[in-house]
Amino acid sequence: MSASFTHEDVPEIDAAAAHLTAYVSELLASRRAAPRSDFLTSYVVAVEQEDNLSPIETLIQIVTVIVGGSDTTRTAMTMQAALLLQHRDQWDAVCQDTALIPGAVSEALRYEPSVGSIPRFTCQDIEVGGYVVPRDRILSLSTLSAMRDPALYAEPDSFNIRRTDHPRRHLVFGAGVHRCLGEVLARAELEEGLAALVERLPQLRVAGPPPTMFGHAGIRRVDAMRVSWPR
Repeated sequence: MSASFTHEDVPEIDAAAAHLTAYVSELLASRRAAPRSDFLTSYVVAVEQEDNLSPIETLIQIVTVIVGGSDTTRTAMTMQAALLLQHRDQWDAVCQDTALIPGAVSEALRYEPSVGSIPRFTCQDIEVGGYVVPRDRILSLSTLSAMRDPALYAEPDSFNIRRTDHPRRHLVFGAGVHRCLGEVLARAELEEGLAALVERLPQLRVAGPPPTMFGHAGIRRVDAMRVSWPR
């Protein structure tokens, strides 16, 4: 059971998952029957030519693309707006100077990441800090902890969009061969979304309590955020 949801949420999650997989299955079938000039058609052709994915693997690849491009970025966009609005001087700074947007996005991803941890599997015994992790175990590597590490970040508990100590490769996207393939797309969505928001609604305010992030493992979720602005 994930820390991001409860047992009561499982029936709704199962129903949503079944609906999504059925939807993707229909999409793939339609491209096989009537090819188009789009990504899905090229994907179906490549899978059939390579013949290295099972039917369920073929389907889940697309499900993963859809989920990876929506849940995490939607949560991240909500939280970056909330964090900036709670630090009004930094929101106003971004409104006045959009060159600060990339730094604001990076800092929001660090301060309240939408991915709380990244799973890894041990293929052999590994020694970490004097403790031996046996092979064939699942490790949950905490991005929440890593991105508040005082050995890496100055004043890690402070939200600062002008921070200059971000690693070249942001930790929220993982590392190695399993680094997030959607990193560039996610950054583009978050930066363009924030640019549109500050341009159109510079007087935006949080109306009521700020949103809360839930969970510390895997993909986290955020509750509703109510906002207001002068009309």
